Amino acid sequence: MTRDQDRMTLMEHLGELRRRLFISAISLVVCMLTVAILQKYVFKLLMHPLPPAHRHLLTLSPSEPLLVSLQVWLYAGLIVAAPIVIYEFWAFVGPAFTTGERRRIMPIAGITAFLFLGGIVFGYWAVLPRGLQFLLGWNANFFQVQVQAAAYLSFAAWFLVAFGAVFEMPVILVGLVRFGVIDVKFLRKHRRAAIVINAVVAAVATPSQDAFSMLAMFIPLVVLYEVAIVVAAVMMRRHRRAVAAKLAAGDEPPEDEGVSPTPA
Repeated sequence: MTRDQDRMTLMEHLGELRRRLFISAISLVVCMLTVAILQKYVFKLLMHPLPPAHRHLLTLSPSEPLLVSLQVWLYAGLIVAAPIVIYEFWAFVGPAFTTGERRRIMPIAGITAFLFLGGIVFGYWAVLPRGLQFLLGWNANFFQVQVQAAAYLSFAAWFLVAFGAVFEMPVILVGLVRFGVIDVKFLRKHRRAAIVINAVVAAVATPSQDAFSMLAMFIPLVVLYEVAIVVAAVMMRRHRRAVAAKLAAGDEPPEDEGVSPTPA
C-alpha cells in the first residue's frame, strides 16, 4: 500500500480523533477516581515538600476544602493519566507517518511519557522543597507566614507540570530535525544561544531565584540539549544509510519529505 492510498479521509480522521479523545477522557476519569480513593497518600506527597512547620494548610471558606480536594484529584489524575494521553496523541498522528515510522510510535510515546514524568519527579524531589524553604523563609521575622491550601496546591501543581514540560525538549528538537525544520549543524552552531535560553527558562520556571533552584533546572536542560543533538545525529545517519542501501539495490528510497539532507 502506498502512502497516498494509506491516507485517511477527513471523516475517518474525525472519527479517529473522537475515539482517541474518548479513551483519554475515560483514562482521566479513572485516574481521578483512583486518586480520590488514595487521597490520603496523595495529600501526604503534596505536603512533603513543605517545611514541617507549614504542613497544616489554611482554608478561608467553608467550600475551600472540597474545591481544593477536587483540584488535587484533577491535577494528580492528569499526571497519572499522562502516559495514556501521550500514547493516544502519538497514535492519532501516526497515519501522517510512513509504515516504518509507525512501528516507532510506541517507543516514542514511551520516551515522551518517561521524560514528562521524569521532569515531575526531579522537580518534586530536587527543586520544590528547596525553593519553598527559600520562599517561606524570606524575611520570616517580619511576617506571620501561613500557607493557604488553594494557593499552595495550584503553585505546586503548575510548577511540577512546568518541569515535566521543559523535559520534553529533546523530543521537540529531534522532531524538528526529523521534519527538516532545523538540522544537527544548526543545533551545534547555536549551542551558546541555547545555553542562554535554557538559563532564562530556568530562572523563570523555578519557584525562587536562588542559585540552587536555577542550577537544578539549568543543568538538566543543558544535558538534555546535548542528548537531543546526539540522538538527532544518529537518527539522520541511519536515515542516510537506509536511503543509500535502497538506491544501491535499485529501489525507490523511503519517502521522507521533511527530512533535511544536510549531513549531521
